[in-house]
Amino acid sequence: MKDVCCLLGGLIIDYYYYIDKWPQRSQDGFISGESSMVGGCAVNMAAAAKNLGCPAYIVSGMGDDQAADIAEKYMEEKGLPTDLLERVAGNSGKCLVFLEPDGERTFLTEKGAEGVFSENLAGKVRELAPKAVGVTGYYLLNDDSDRVVECVEYLHDQGSFVLFDPSPLVGAIEPELLKRILAACDMMTPNETELAVIERYIKKEDYCAAGKTAVVKSGSQGGRVYTFREGGLYEFPYHAVKAEAVDTTGAGDSFAGSLLFSAVKGMDLESSIKLASRTAAVTVGIKGPHAFWEPDGAMKEIIEKGKID
Repeated sequence: MKDVCCLLGGLIIDYYYYIDKWPQRSQDGFISGESSMVGGCAVNMAAAAKNLGCPAYIVSGMGDDQAADIAEKYMEEKGLPTDLLERVAGNSGKCLVFLEPDGERTFLTEKGAEGVFSENLAGKVRELAPKAVGVTGYYLLNDDSDRVVECVEYLHDQGSFVLFDPSPLVGAIEPELLKRILAACDMMTPNETELAVIERYIKKEDYCAAGKTAVVKSGSQGGRVYTFREGGLYEFPYHAVKAEAVDTTGAGDSFAGSLLFSAVKGMDLESSIKLASRTAAVTVGIKGPHAFWEPDGAMKEIIEKGKID
């Protein structure tokens, strides 16, 4: 397996609208500013992994429009590989992000060509043979989602570490596909609401008994980690690193991207969670879903101590 990670989640443009508060339904509100940048869960995860030092390949269909040109140029400028991007007929998707002063955000997404996962693209992913694979729940809501799961199952059988980030729309995933991706992943990172949906199909205790890890996120409160050790369920809390919230968009993606980095590097679980919490805190403190930065001293220390000899 190659010491790289692969992100299946789609590449889109995020259009930000800054608002003082979210109006009640049927009422009016004001926009105080706007901006745009390349986004999508996959690029947010990829940026975090790259910042920490791991090559990260984004897998995505791309339209034949200007938005796709912008996204591809952005990736080239930021040093993100474009090998697993595939141009297809159609428009690129977009996400409208309504950002409030306390950093809370509301999303409205229009799906597009990013959801195309052709057999040609699947073959390239299999050929890459990444050591770690990240899959977002959003990517399982497209017409090619069955092929996505088949590809992930193949990679898992070949030895890739698979992380599944369910997303708030996990309840819309077709039940059989959800069961299959849960069986094929080594770690899932739901929040408490998403976990409630997943536990309709498998309890976290049974999931962990199969040798898997569940990282249940609780936002600024941190969360809990569940795994199986010495014949029983083992759990421990983790704490979010304090940061002034500028924009919470992409924080969970950065958390997941850091965990994929840790999987590629062979770090132990506790160190991986500490590093992921610090990575998410950096993202919370910036405007936008991701940024490119150098690890600070505390991060470098965790990486160094978290290596397995």
